[in-house]
Parts: sequence; structure tokens; C-alpha cells
Amino acid sequence: MNDHHRDRRAGAWSRAGRVGALVALGAFCAGCASVPRGDLERAEENACVTGPYKVGRVDYDFEDEFDLVPSGGGMPAYPDVDVRATVRYPAKTAGVQQPVVGPKWWRRYPLIVFLHGNHATCPCSCSHACAAASRIPNHLGYDYLLDVLASWGFVAVSIDGFDVTCAGSFLMSDYEARGRLVLRHLERWQDWSANGTDPWGGLFHQRLNGKVGLSGHSRGGEGVVAAEHINRVEGLGFDIRAVNAIAPTDQDPGIHYVPQRPYYLLLAASDGDVSNLQGLRTYDRTSLAGAAAQSEKSMVWVYGANHNFFNTVWTPGFGAACASDDGSGLGRISDALQRAVACQTIVPFLLHHLHGAGEIEWLPRDGRGPEGLEGVEMYGTYQHPTRLDVDSFDDGADNPNTNPLGGAVSTSGGFTTFDEFEFKSGGADTFNASFRHFTHGLVLGWNSTQSYRTELPTAQRDVSAFEALVLRAGQILDGEVLNALDTPRTLRLTLETGGGTLANVDFDVVGLQSIPYPYEYNGGKTVFGMVRIPLVSFRDGNQPLTLTDIRAVRIEFRGSGLVAIDDIQFSR
Repeated sequence: MNDHHRDRRAGAWSRAGRVGALVALGAFCAGCASVPRGDLERAEENACVTGPYKVGRVDYDFEDEFDLVPSGGGMPAYPDVDVRATVRYPAKTAGVQQPVVGPKWWRRYPLIVFLHGNHATCPCSCSHACAAASRIPNHLGYDYLLDVLASWGFVAVSIDGFDVTCAGSFLMSDYEARGRLVLRHLERWQDWSANGTDPWGGLFHQRLNGKVGLSGHSRGGEGVVAAEHINRVEGLGFDIRAVNAIAPTDQDPGIHYVPQRPYYLLLAASDGDVSNLQGLRTYDRTSLAGAAAQSEKSMVWVYGANHNFFNTVWTPGFGAACASDDGSGLGRISDALQRAVACQTIVPFLLHHLHGAGEIEWLPRDGRGPEGLEGVEMYGTYQHPTRLDVDSFDDGADNPNTNPLGGAVSTSGGFTTFDEFEFKSGGADTFNASFRHFTHGLVLGWNSTQSYRTELPTAQRDVSAFEALVLRAGQILDGEVLNALDTPRTLRLTLETGGGTLANVDFDVVGLQSIPYPYEYNGGKTVFGMVRIPLVSFRDGNQPLTLTDIRAVRIEFRGSGLVAIDDIQFSR
């Protein structure tokens, strides 16, 4: 047992002390500019290029530092847990333990914390008894992200979850354990920034601005969502501004964690590890219609990507034991391209929410990725916390002829399928096993032009405060009966005013591909994409459509097809 273990209780902060330090730090540096505005404009084109700062590196390792004890007390669920991580940060000169760039009174930085998932801990085994030099360094697999983030003005940390990896306890789920391990590291960083007590002689004294972002992969993805939940429910006071989960699990037996901060979910269609896409459940449960707490959520769904290639230590060819390619099927993308997808979406998501880079986007458009990812087929969805839910299909009525607002729903009468279903892989009232979602929605099948109309009650017809008409939609895996590959399939979206004016926007499903064609490999998967039509696109002749009296939303389905739709909204 080392000195760090012996004095671990002495350095613990009270909850009030932690909150007070955060408030004071945030107030002192509320106007700090971590990245010059001109450099952020460069990131709008490609956030995965190197930013304006050189990158410093340190590592810390406190062996057996604390016991993970259930919140109600009692025996340790995970005793003698190490607190170990690798760190990248903005430095005056590139290298190990170089001074942080900028004066303390002006340059303070957000903290980003990564957590890996389950993998071998010792060479091709779950043993915890091998020598330290022989351990699998799972946490080093995200160095490619840490380096870029540090160059853009973040202190970026990747935790080694050795003691909660390939481990288990009847006293605490390993997802809660992962979340509490993340929070222990945040305690360390608060102390170091506030009091200059870090192991490098005060290198990070007064260097954090109090803002925190979390990112986790696989079980680490569920772990960082758990950390946000525990921080909020237990009032720990960490200012967590954004949460990212990469191909996460959703397996905690006691609680389904739901983030209440901006949430970005990155999913791989050819994931051979979490092949049932459990992470979709976290997305679907977050910020439901009518929930008191609403926050932004977004998702990117990448064809040809697997589970392991987001982590270089888990990727063959990087020298680590037990690396593997877990993917399957045609249309696979390379490991380098898959990491570029992660970098091109996670980095701008964090820049947007922790550096205030409001013009930076991280979602693909029309099935096409951003700069450098033009050949990758990827789809995005986004939900704004400020919206009017016309029909979420989750009101429990299971009635396709009315919406939750009380408005009537009508059709042209010729759909081959028109009914509500559970979009899950199993259970009652499911449509087919290709769905991996955790939501209820509408299935529409057609082989000739058909129309759908959902009406807004009088009190809800002023939508002038919103920016777009949004719905989630996916083409359903059906053996190419109605959804034949590359067959023309067009939607016409129409807004109908109280005075009878109709304003239309046509949407080519096959050409624009914002409505994903089912992923036919790795078990077959139907997943939602997003149709988002700016309201300024709806015209009354040559004039913008008046938005203060929208009576109904119409959707006309042309050609033939079988689609699932959910979450029809007017949105900011």
C-alpha cells in the first residue's frame, strides 16, 4: 500500500466544499477565452485537424487509492481501486510535463474525461494478477482523440479502469462502479486546479474553468452516463456540460440511466460486440415528450463500422494483445476511417458545448459525412429541447387515428400497412426483429401514392417560434418486397394553414438518404434517421408561409415502400 493509499481520506472534500470551489472557479473565469474565435472558425470545416495549441502530456497512477462503496455504505464492492490515467493538455511546448499555455488569469480550460469499456486486462485474460508492465493499456486507445482535443484547448484525460474491467460485484453493478470511478477522478482534478496539489508541482493550479465533458466507449459509455446521473441525483456539483457514448451498453440491472445534459450517441452498424445496439435505448429514453427535464440529444449511425476500431489498443496492428476485428458484412470501412468518424463528430460536439462554438456541427447531412468522410455512409438524428411534439406515438393509446395533442389523423385509405408498433427487437406488439430501438411508432406500407394527415388543435397552431419540421424515419428491412434497393421513393411534406393554403417540400428518400436503408448485415438492422425541413422552405407562392395558423401536417408517400416514423415535431 503506497502513500497515496494511506492518505486518500485526508484529501477528500466535503460536498459543500466541492460545490463551492466549482462555483468560485466558474465565476472567476466566466469570460475566459480558451480558443481564439478565428481558430474556431477553422474548426467549422474540419474539427479533427490540429488546433492552435501544442500538446503536453503527463500520466498519473495512484495505486489502491480508494474503495468503491455502495451509496448506502457497507462493505466495499470494489476494494483498493487504482486511480490512473493519461493526460493531454494545451502546452507552451510539446512534450512531457511542459507548462500549460497562457496566463492563469485568462487561459483556463474545460476538462474532458474518457473511459474505456470491457476488454482483456492481462494478455488475453481477465486476470488482475499480471505485472503492471504486462497489463493491456486499454485507456491509451483514445490518444488520437486526446491529442486533437488538447490542441483545441481542452485538458483531456483517459482513465484506466483496470480494477472495474473484467470484474464484478454483487454489491454494485460495474456500470455504477465505472460512473463512480469517473467521479473520483473529477474530485482529483477539482482539488488540483483549486489548490495546486497535483503531482507535477502545481502544473494545473487554476487551469480548469469548471466545465466538464464525458466520453465513454462500450461499458464505459454506460459508465459516463451513470456518472452524470449520480452527480445530478446525489448533488455532487460537477458542472457536466456534455456526455458522449460510443457504442455503449445498457445493461445495469437496477437502473436505466438517462442523461439530462446534451447527449451524443455514436453507433456502429457492424458492431459485433454490442451487436444488439443497446445504446439506442438510452437515446430513445432521453428527453421523452412531456418529461419535466428536457435536454438536447443527437445520434450518428455509421454503416460498415465495428465496435473495436474506435480504440487503437483493441485494433489489430497496433501491437496490443487480444486485438480483433469484430465486424462483419460487406461495405466495411477501415480502422483509420472509423477513427476519423469518431474524431470528426466527438470533437465538434465537445467544442460546441464546452467552448461555445455555436456554428460547429457534428451531424452528417443527407447520409454523407463531413470533410474527409465523403465516402462513409452515416446518418444523424437530433432533438432540440424546445419543440412542439405533434406526435411522439408514446402516449400509450396505441391509436393511429389520433395524436397526443388530441388532433385527428386521417389517411387516403390505401396503405398496405398502417398501424402502431413497438420498435424493439422482441416482446409484445413488435413489427419485426430488425428494430433495435426502445420506442413506439407508426408503420406505413404502400405500393401506390398514399397520404397521411395529422391535425393540430387550435391552441397549438402558431409554430412561428420554431425553425424546422422534423420527424424520425427509417426504411424497414422487409426482404426487398416493398423496399427494393435503389427503387425511387419520394415523400412530399406539406403544411396546411387554417385558411386552406398548402405549402409543399418534396423529399427524395433514395437520393438524399437521410432515411436510412436497412443495414442488411450483422443480423439486419432498421434504425431511424432524421428528416429536418427548415420552415422557411415552405412557401406561399413567392412569399414565406405564414406560420401562425398551421392546421395540419401532411405526408404524401410516392412509389412503393415500408417505413417506420416517430417523433413528428416542430423544433428550434
